[in-house]
Amino acid sequence: MNKKLFLIPVAIILAVAAGLATKGFAQGPGHGPGFGRHGGWMLKHMAKELNLTDAQKTQIKTIMQTERPKIQPLMQQLRQNEQAQNAAITGDFNESQARAFAQKQTQIMNDLIVEKQRTKSQIYAVLTPEQRQKALQLMQQREQRHQERMQKKSQQQAQPSQ
Repeated sequence: MNKKLFLIPVAIILAVAAGLATKGFAQGPGHGPGFGRHGGWMLKHMAKELNLTDAQKTQIKTIMQTERPKIQPLMQQLRQNEQAQNAAITGDFNESQARAFAQKQTQIMNDLIVEKQRTKSQIYAVLTPEQRQKALQLMQQREQRHQERMQKKSQQQAQPSQ
């Protein structure tokens, strides 16, 4: 049940953009759920939890397919920029180079966040008010569990090991 509650909000937020971008950026290429690979699986979970109609499922699937070509190049840009930065690492710190890398990553992430918000808005327009409310509840529950895990992890790290 906890796993289900964790996955549904991810689908609701539609981890096609910034959610995936953040995950992919933090973990590197090839990690985390891929839009094309898991999009149908996520839609099935969203459909079940929110009791989507067939028409809603079709609309959301179309939205996801439409957004995919906008997201994938941005994800690739993030990976390529990070790879280029990693390849340029030497024993000497170059602040201007580090700032240029950070600025480029920031711009790409901004573009991904805009795409995420566009997609999220389109999907929310398909949902009924009741489904939106349930989706928000699930997201809040997920965020609460995430905060609890982070707090627990922080406390574990603060304790000296024996």
